[in-house]
Amino acid sequence: MFSGVTEQLAPLREQLLRPLRTGRVAVGIEADAVTLLAYQTVGGQLQLQSWQQAPLPSGVVDAGVPVLTEALGDLIGDLLLQGGIQAPGARALLPPEAVVLRSLKLPVGRQPDAEIVPWLMGQEAALALPFPLQEAAMSWQQRGDHWLLACLPNDQLDRWIDTFAIAGLDLHGLEPSVLAVERLLPAALQQQAPEQWSGSLDVRGEAWQLLLWRGAVPLRQLSLEPASGLDELQALIAELGGQPPTLWVLAEPELTPPLESWSQQLGCRLERIDGLSQVAVSDAGTWMSPAPAAVDRLIGLALGGLPR
Repeated sequence: MFSGVTEQLAPLREQLLRPLRTGRVAVGIEADAVTLLAYQTVGGQLQLQSWQQAPLPSGVVDAGVPVLTEALGDLIGDLLLQGGIQAPGARALLPPEAVVLRSLKLPVGRQPDAEIVPWLMGQEAALALPFPLQEAAMSWQQRGDHWLLACLPNDQLDRWIDTFAIAGLDLHGLEPSVLAVERLLPAALQQQAPEQWSGSLDVRGEAWQLLLWRGAVPLRQLSLEPASGLDELQALIAELGGQPPTLWVLAEPELTPPLESWSQQLGCRLERIDGLSQVAVSDAGTWMSPAPAAVDRLIGLALGGLPR
């Protein structure tokens, strides 16, 4: 009755006995999958060690928020074991639906510190957050003469922390996935003219994710239905006025030729970006190909620790 068991267990034994490789970890959680990227920095360059991915069971995450933290933490821990990865902690991407972004121009002399809270409470109606401001965890990032405010409820932040604790990792940081894509652009946004519009468009998920910047300031974030995405984009670009924006597109390779016709329809320049072209692969034997779409955004997250 045990016939063939030895042969079946051989790959598992080889996997479990693989020496653990120390590195850094970036994690992306989407509607249908969890993706883990192991990497290290060598001589100031990002080197990818491997990626792992597993399907996300139904009900574990809802609207981008961990619901069953123990199940999700166990799944991330399994991916670490599967890849033979040892890391003290991880950085993770926040799905678009899990975080609220607002771009604010603060009064002269104001800084985003503890003293800003009373002023911010007075702006709560204008912020139009889907949860009370007093229950929000906040993070600030300066963008030109604006400040970018990222918010999520405190209880949701606790769920993220608990999830990674169950996986055996400290959570070193959370970043909105739409912002991680910025680091894949060929030139820093700070080099753009203040009135120049540009954007990133990810067309690989169930919904297209669009982020538009004017200069270095992100001002519009939208989710578009693929069936009507081009028509909505065309109307949006017409509203911007002035010089047509450049859209940097995350797309599967087979979509590259249609981008030319999209560009003509939209009346703006479209350029495909490829995160893998910006990094090195340290061990080709552990690198599964082709990489899933989430790896591009995880590369953007990992690049956050490197100078540009």
